[in-house]
Amino acid sequence: MTQTIIIFGASGDLTSRKLIPAIYSLHQKKRLPPDTQIVGFARTAFSHEAWRERLAESTARFLGAQFDAAAWDALAPRIFYSPGSVDSADDFQALERLLREIEGDEAAARLYYLAIAPQFYAPAVLHLGAAGMAGETHGPRRVVVEKPFGTDLASARQFNRQIHEVFAEN
Repeated sequence: MTQTIIIFGASGDLTSRKLIPAIYSLHQKKRLPPDTQIVGFARTAFSHEAWRERLAESTARFLGAQFDAAAWDALAPRIFYSPGSVDSADDFQALERLLREIEGDEAAARLYYLAIAPQFYAPAVLHLGAAGMAGETHGPRRVVVEKPFGTDLASARQFNRQIHEVFAEN
């Protein structure tokens, strides 16, 4: 089954310093399934190729001698970018079109990684639900939330309820 990792906040520091170097390292060690795609989503306007080039530079910088250009070149064609805002329903529809294009008609597991500021967690999750991107008829759907998870117990509980309105806890 195809697997797609969608990173919200893709143009941010967490993505370039931690997430992409970690994914690249898994690829380099042959621990990343070969049918895995990575899709970035952020407000910054990049083409697929421009984002790949930016990530190659930052990954090489953060990994130093562990970076192998040939291994990167093998991973890069599986990296895509969709410009958009977590506040825009239209941008989520555009993201869904891109995902369907790269995943094809087969079932695909999706992991939505929220590497965004906490105030954008709920809008992102709610737009995923509204765009039909959380339903599991075409494969499992999961969401990863960076901490902090709320500013206090009440806000954490509220966000937890919002997540469960969209995603099944299983």
